[in-house]
Amino acid sequence: MSKLIKLLKSVLLKIVRVFILGVTFFTFFSDKIFFHNKSKIEKPIFIIGHLRSGTTFLHRFMCDNCTDLKGMMLLDMLLPAITTRKLLKPLIPLLKRMSLDKIYDPKIHETHFFLPETDDIAIHFRYAEGILSWVYFGSWQKYASTEDLEKSVRNAAENEKFIHYLRQIHENNIYQSSKRMVSKSFFGIFNIETILKVFPVAKIIVLLRDPLEAVPSLISLEKSVQANLYDFDKQDEKTKTLFFENLYAMSLFYYKYLDGLFSNEKFKDKLQLVRYSELKNDFKCTMLRIMDYCELERSPDILRAIETQNNKQASFKTEHKYFLEDFSLSKKQILQDFDFIYPRL
Repeated sequence: MSKLIKLLKSVLLKIVRVFILGVTFFTFFSDKIFFHNKSKIEKPIFIIGHLRSGTTFLHRFMCDNCTDLKGMMLLDMLLPAITTRKLLKPLIPLLKRMSLDKIYDPKIHETHFFLPETDDIAIHFRYAEGILSWVYFGSWQKYASTEDLEKSVRNAAENEKFIHYLRQIHENNIYQSSKRMVSKSFFGIFNIETILKVFPVAKIIVLLRDPLEAVPSLISLEKSVQANLYDFDKQDEKTKTLFFENLYAMSLFYYKYLDGLFSNEKFKDKLQLVRYSELKNDFKCTMLRIMDYCELERSPDILRAIETQNNKQASFKTEHKYFLEDFSLSKKQILQDFDFIYPRL
């Protein structure tokens, strides 16, 4: 029965994606006929990092408080055409009442149609590719070697078309406004060269969190999601172990790739490194540094918001609880495997 339910959920997800693709194709075509979008993206901001590295927190804070920035909400990514937004306007009150808590545990990651989200979702629904697609589906597969797994991750996440698609949908997002685009993604780390080719003056912020915190947090989140989507808890122990091992290997590859970018002289002045610990322990100074790097105005409102958040940081305690042993991990193993990144922390 569990296999049947898993199959039905998978089929339903594919049907939803095909429906969204069909609507997207039709409405993009309609945009060309009825709307002449002349929006041009200037000085875009990209927030990039490994999953569970503070990217959502930073992205949402900037979207909520920097009035000259505009990120994409979940609904914007699922239905990105201008035509769609016009047609769905009467349904907004209904959509605002809908909850997605059965997919994402709000204690781990609050999700809503009207909250800024990661652009990986847009890539997932448009192409069935990207880091999220790999995490949801590729992480279940058995790979012949570590090299094969890393190749699979890179093939899923690295593609020039992703960045061109982001440009298209973010242009729609800033339609008839003078706001700057702010993008948040995980797959972006594998597309830095394309980002700089398409957006030569882009501001790229790379968040870095201690893998001792980020990696088990990712695995815990995905276990929770997979429990809701594919009855993870009912899988046999061999399948669970493979899932954990693949996510761990993906994370290790991600950190190695990130470290390689910062070791490359070509990107020395193109990337702004922000440590998760800085956001957590010295939010005010870190946020002001980010604003200066992004050439954002220090308005009285944003300065008050920064001060307010700075005062909250010291008392913040996450409700996301997990134990390394739950994923057959140990502190010693993580410190050894990720030792190359600690000099940057």
